[in-house]
Amino acid sequence: MFRFSLLILTGMLLASCYRQQVVIDQVPLNTPEGSDIYITGNFNNWDPGDEKFRLTHNPDGTYSIDLPRGVGQVEYKFTRGDWTSGEKNECGYEIGNRTLVYGENDTVVDRVASWGDTEPMNCTQKVIVIDEYPENTPNEALIYLASQYNNWNPGDLKYTLKKHPKGFYYINLSKPGECMDYKFTLGGWESVETDNKGKDIENRQYCFNGGDTLFLKVSNWKSVSYRKTGKVTFVLDKLPALTKPAEQFYITGDFNNWNPGDPGYAFKTDVSGKLLCTLITDKEMISFKITRGNWNSVETLPSGDDIANRTYINGQADTIYLKVERWKDR
Repeated sequence: MFRFSLLILTGMLLASCYRQQVVIDQVPLNTPEGSDIYITGNFNNWDPGDEKFRLTHNPDGTYSIDLPRGVGQVEYKFTRGDWTSGEKNECGYEIGNRTLVYGENDTVVDRVASWGDTEPMNCTQKVIVIDEYPENTPNEALIYLASQYNNWNPGDLKYTLKKHPKGFYYINLSKPGECMDYKFTLGGWESVETDNKGKDIENRQYCFNGGDTLFLKVSNWKSVSYRKTGKVTFVLDKLPALTKPAEQFYITGDFNNWNPGDPGYAFKTDVSGKLLCTLITDKEMISFKITRGNWNSVETLPSGDDIANRTYINGQADTIYLKVERWKDR
C-alpha cells in the first residue's frame, strides 16, 4: 500500500513539472566550426562545460536542448565549454543572466551575439581607451569626455571613463551618425588636457568608422585639480511578491532630473543573480526612488500610499541594500 501511494505521489509530482526546450537559432558567424555549445545555470551549479547540458546541433543550423522537468524560474547562459568562451553582448561585454519560467512557454528561442574568445562582429558601440596619461594624474580622479553630444559639459558624470584594473581608462559610446569633436578633462576646464608644454590643443575629432576600439594618449593636464566624487552600489535585496520575472528596474532621483526610466541608471544582474546599480555622484546627499520604468510603477508603502524620497549621504557606505515593499500599479 505504501509503495502504491509513493508511486501515485511520484506521478503527481512529475505531472506538476513542466517540459522546457531551449533553442538557439543564431550564433555569431565567427563561431569556430564544430564548436559544442553548452547551457549552464542555477540548475547545474553554473558548470560551463557540463556534458549533460550540451546542446544538439540540428541539421537546420539551430542548437537545442530539453531541460529536466521543473517548476519556477531558471537563470542561465550559454558557453562553448568554459567561461572564457561564454556568451557576451554584441560588443563583447558581459550580459546579465538569461531567465525563463517553467510553464510560460514550451520552447524559448535565444540568439548569441558574441563569444568571449572571439572578436565581436556587430557592435553598435565604440570603445575609446586612454592607455597613456600623465604620471601625475591623481588615482582618485575621474576622467571625463566633453563633446557636442553633452553640450561640452566638462564634468558630465554620464560621460566618465572607467578605470580598468590594468590601469587604462575607457568609455563605451553609441555610434552617432556623424563625427565627434571632443576633449578630456578631470572634471572642469581648468583641468582640460593640453600638450606637453601646457598649451591648449585643438579639439580631438573622431569619425565613427573602422574598428570598434580607439586607443589614445593624454600628454598633460592644464592642472590636476579634479572634481571630488563618491561611488555607491545599490542592491535590490527584496522585491514585492507580485514582481514578474525578468522585469527591469531603475533608480531615479535628483541626479538625473527624476527620469523614471533612464537607461543609464538601470539595475543589472551580476553572475550571482544580485540586482545592482552603481552610482557616481559629487552631491553631498541625493534623493531617490526605485521604479520599473515610469511613475505608474514607482515603489510605494505596503498600503499603496506614496513613500517619501529615499536619501543617501555621500560616503556613508559603499553598498546600500534596498527593500521594495510594493509597486504603485500592483
